[in-house]
Amino acid sequence: MLEALVAIVVLAFGVLGVANLLIKSFRFAQQSSYDVVAIQLADDMAERLRSNGALTDSGVFDNFDTDSGGPNVSDPGNLYKVACTGSSAACAPVTGNFDLAEWTQRVKSSLPGGRAIICRDAATYSLTTGYAWNCASAGAAGDTPLVVKIGWVSRFTDRQGADIATGTTMTDSQGANGTATPQIVVVVLPGVKN
Repeated sequence: MLEALVAIVVLAFGVLGVANLLIKSFRFAQQSSYDVVAIQLADDMAERLRSNGALTDSGVFDNFDTDSGGPNVSDPGNLYKVACTGSSAACAPVTGNFDLAEWTQRVKSSLPGGRAIICRDAATYSLTTGYAWNCASAGAAGDTPLVVKIGWVSRFTDRQGADIATGTTMTDSQGANGTATPQIVVVVLPGVKN
């Protein structure tokens, strides 16, 4: 009788271990999908910025934050109703506003607690703090790299500010106030003018 009880306890611990393994594997799979989505979003915006070179070079996109909301468009309910006729100089700002509004909507809907920033940043990474939302521009705007920073609340965070991998030097994917911290930074333009 005692052997059967011990066997049941051992089996119960095994089942709990397998359940924990399944939960962790789900977290890794979910985080991996967020990584892929964020890379696609950053690459998409980088291509849009490069294709609208006149506005990008003039600095229109240098300090955009999705937390501030998207730009005003003619029909916020349907971003694809963009009326633009005439010269490319007249259409460039309309296209830029559409790109930012549509991209903001995608960042917010695709990533949990998603936030993105487009800015000129001379120092995108620090060994002590990792990536940060603030942007340290150095020198003339054309000499500083234009970057896209994207962050979200990670699946690796058990609770606010505490990563699963405790004791590591990895920065939290979630700030103390529950907001996302940058996890991906993509350089759009290197910031070197010839």
